[in-house]
Amino acid sequence: MRRLHIGESYDTTSGTLWKDGTYAPRGTRVTVVGMHIDQGFCVRFPGSDGVEPLETWENWSESDFLAEPGSIEPPERPLSSAVLSEAREILADAEDGCHVHLHEDE
Repeated sequence: MRRLHIGESYDTTSGTLWKDGTYAPRGTRVTVVGMHIDQGFCVRFPGSDGVEPLETWENWSESDFLAEPGSIEPPERPLSSAVLSEAREILADAEDGCHVHLHEDE
């Protein structure tokens, strides 16, 4: 498991689609804003266009979701509409605030 620090910024290793339709591509700069022994670590995604930042708890086993700043190249092309549509279907019945990680290279 990698060592994370509250207040430090990291780049995401996968894209993240939220139930509300917000999508953050691989390489998005996020900040660790909390840690809990049982819950894992809390990550804040940047807000855009007047939208509040989104936060989520990730399990400790998912620490590979974060990488050192500047080490992840943004995707060469956007996700296909088919992949986003399938992910939205998965999230349709989920609770508000839920999200899925999408690997652009798959």
